[in-house]
Amino acid sequence: MSNLTDFFPSGGGGLTPKFEEFNASGTFTPTQALIDAGGYIEVLLVAGGQRGNGQSDGGVGGEVQLVRMNLSSTTGCAITIGAGGSGSAGALGGNSTFAGSSAGGVDITSVGGGVNDLYSGRQNNTLGANWGGTQSSFGPGQGTFGYGAGGGYAGIYTAKANSGQGSNYTQNAGSGYCLIKWYE
Repeated sequence: MSNLTDFFPSGGGGLTPKFEEFNASGTFTPTQALIDAGGYIEVLLVAGGQRGNGQSDGGVGGEVQLVRMNLSSTTGCAITIGAGGSGSAGALGGNSTFAGSSAGGVDITSVGGGVNDLYSGRQNNTLGANWGGTQSSFGPGQGTFGYGAGGGYAGIYTAKANSGQGSNYTQNAGSGYCLIKWYE
């Protein structure tokens, strides 16, 4: 007969959940304990939102992705947080990136709001309900967990920082965000 500790070396076998948030560009460095536990991570990556185009055209929210992957090394992974559209009406949101391939994972790019189709409020080949609203024809997309929601006349007027939300044409849009979760 075997001892329970033969199957669960730490006595109970439970791993501790960990997370790291990025509100600005930086580097995620996997710990050796993460790699020893299998290297599994979840990356929530949000791009910057677009500033609205005009009085009746809201800004498109940034793309939101949740990607799971395994890392195999403790090499740092560069993270770029996309800026929210600011300054002039129609200013585009910046892309956010996670360079997971440097540690044996995959690279991720979330597309900034308005990059695909600046004036129609549509996004092509992106994830998330992030379109901007218009005064007369349609309401904005609600985003994913509130991230990347569309702005506009009837949508988000003033975007929350690090939300990837689009905005009204008089307000700056929300910058991007990255959340990494793992167990060790």
